[in-house]
Amino acid sequence: MHASEPLYKQVEKRILQCLAEGEWKPGDQLPTENQLAERFGVAVFTIRGGIRDLAEANILTRKQGKGTFVAKHTRQRQRYLFSRVFRNDGTQIFPERKLLSFEREPASDEVTAILGLQKQERPMIFRITGLLTVDEDPASTLDIMVPTKMFQGLTARVIREGQENLYAVYQDVCGINVIRIQESVYGTNARGSIARALKTAVNSPVLRVERIAYTYNDIPVEFRIRHLDATKYHYCCDEGSA
Repeated sequence: MHASEPLYKQVEKRILQCLAEGEWKPGDQLPTENQLAERFGVAVFTIRGGIRDLAEANILTRKQGKGTFVAKHTRQRQRYLFSRVFRNDGTQIFPERKLLSFEREPASDEVTAILGLQKQERPMIFRITGLLTVDEDPASTLDIMVPTKMFQGLTARVIREGQENLYAVYQDVCGINVIRIQESVYGTNARGSIARALKTAVNSPVLRVERIAYTYNDIPVEFRIRHLDATKYHYCCDEGSA
């Protein structure tokens, strides 16, 4: 281990590397603190420091009397960590996802750069479009792009029949665990297809929400764009990991 960095941070990185290599998968229980201390050659309290930070980042979960586990994406987890849409009266909503299309296509230069894809050959992506609805009323458009090489096994049927939490689908079907997101929100106007999809007037105010999702080692795995009807809803950004 490197002397210039606190030992507990080095332990944290070692655990993250094990997760990235698939040694422990979502839902798996980690070895005991004593076993990890022996494996990494550090004291138990150092292991606890590394685990504490990963638990605070929602990458690991601690269960009283049972041990430490790799966090799993669930419907409840999605609601509390990713559901940030509210009615303009302040009521939080939990939209339903409606799949509109699932296509395999070449990545644009912008998406290639955002997802850090290799440019030697034109990289391919799965493009998923849909709507987020509240009581059948469209609240937001959904445009998702993921690299095909990382998401083999992902199909329209899997998405349509899978869990409400799309990150749980990624996790269960593709072995991709999203642990962090980065979002940017812009004010704009509804044009053309966006206005039609949201059933709102052309030039009505909308929020454009761009999200990049990351897995272990800060590797980007998903780029998504949403347009939210700002006449009915607003977006609340809260700090936190996936």
